[in-house]
Amino acid sequence: MKADDDTYVVLENLRYMLSPYNASDPIAFGHKFKPFVKQGYFSGGAGYVLSKEATRRFVEEGLTDSKKCRKDPGGAEDVEMGKCLANLNIKAGDSRDLYGRGRFFPLVPEHHLIPGHVTKDFWFWQYIYYPAREGLDCCSDTAVSFHYVSPNEMYVLEYLIYHLKPYGIQNHLQGTAAPPPDQDLKATPWSGPTD
Repeated sequence: MKADDDTYVVLENLRYMLSPYNASDPIAFGHKFKPFVKQGYFSGGAGYVLSKEATRRFVEEGLTDSKKCRKDPGGAEDVEMGKCLANLNIKAGDSRDLYGRGRFFPLVPEHHLIPGHVTKDFWFWQYIYYPAREGLDCCSDTAVSFHYVSPNEMYVLEYLIYHLKPYGIQNHLQGTAAPPPDQDLKATPWSGPTD
């Protein structure tokens, strides 16, 4: 997985999300954006993960062929990686949960959880590949990452996720994750907010 140093990652949820997939399939996951790459590309800040086969293709074929993957330091890292993956025939997978809720988030939790916190003219709404919800229904119960998390917020998330145990509430999440709504990757990119 590649993520920024201000990205909080719940590795247990990443493992759960990846559980139904085969490491020999050339696929990658993250928060999918729609401009610049036909199949979409993943937010570098929210992080992205490549299957074993995708990693092999990137290292053995992409890094050695400047026609497939850019070698110079120009361009945005996430966009250039998206172009590279597409050129290597690596699918940009759907990381959402069964209910279409996101798992990788390019912004801090409150930007996704508090309705109206991010105005509809903010770049995020024009970039997202799949429609996003605001409020508690924004985020999967098995969210993987949040970007732009300050060091203090990381401590808060660590406590809330791993230490706080509400009395009488048990989590029985086990087994394999259910497939996302766009498992076959045939959805057209979302056109953006209409209001």
